[in-house]
Amino acid sequence: MSTFREKLLHSLDSEGEPGRATNAVKAIGLLIALSIGLAVLATEPLVRSSLGDLLVKLDIAVAIIFLLEYILRLWVAPLRDGAGRGIRGAWDYAITPMAILDLIAIAPTILGFITPELYLLRIIRLVRIGRVGRSKRFRQSIKYFNKAIAAKKEELQISAIYSGVVIIFSSILMFLVEGGVQKEQFGSIPRCLWWSIITVTTVGYGDAYPITALGKLVAALTAMCGIAVIAIPIGIISAGFTESLGSRNSREDP
Repeated sequence: MSTFREKLLHSLDSEGEPGRATNAVKAIGLLIALSIGLAVLATEPLVRSSLGDLLVKLDIAVAIIFLLEYILRLWVAPLRDGAGRGIRGAWDYAITPMAILDLIAIAPTILGFITPELYLLRIIRLVRIGRVGRSKRFRQSIKYFNKAIAAKKEELQISAIYSGVVIIFSSILMFLVEGGVQKEQFGSIPRCLWWSIITVTTVGYGDAYPITALGKLVAALTAMCGIAVIAIPIGIISAGFTESLGSRNSREDP
C-alpha cells in the first residue's frame, strides 16, 4: 500500500518524464479550466435559465472529483519530504495556502450553496494551474524572459520616463484646452489623466473625448505618441529576449 501511496504522491505533485507534467497534473489542469468555464457560464442569465440544471450537475461532478483529489492529497501528505507522520502530516498540508484555497473552491458546491457568485470561487483555482506550468520548457521560458528584462533594464526605464512625460504633458494640455468646455470630463488634471492613459495605451473607451479643434489636435498628437509608448518597450523586450536565446544557442553549439 505504501508503494501505491508513493506513486500517487509522485503523480499528484511531481513531474513524469523530464520536462513533462504527469498525466494527473495535466488532468487536474483541464478540470480547473472546465470548472472556471462553468463559473463564467453560470453568470449569464440566459444560459442559466436554459441550462441551469446541467450546469449544476456538471459543477457537482467536478466538485466531487476535486474533493476526491483533496482527500488523496491529505492521504499522501505524510509521505512528503520533511512532513510529519500520520494525522500531523495531513494537518500540516491542510493548513497550507494551496490546500485552503482548494477547500474554499469546492466547499460551496459540496454544501449545496450554488449561486453565480459562489460559482466564481472556482476562479481561485487558477492558482493551481501554476502547478501545470512546472515543466522544464515553461521554466526556461520564464528564465529567458526575466533575463531579457534584466538586460534591458536601463532602456525600459527610459521608455517608462517617456511614457510618463507623454501622459502628464498631454493631460495638462487637455486640461487647458478642454477644461473650461467639458468640466465633467476634463475639469481637472486628474480627470484628464484618465483620458490620457486610455488614449496613450490606444484603448480608447470613448467615455471622454475632446470637442474643440485644439482639443482634437492634442488628442491626435497624444494618440501618435501613444504608438511609440507601446512599440518601444515591446521592441526592447523582443530584442532582449532574442539576445538571451541567442546566447543560449551559442553556448550549446560545439
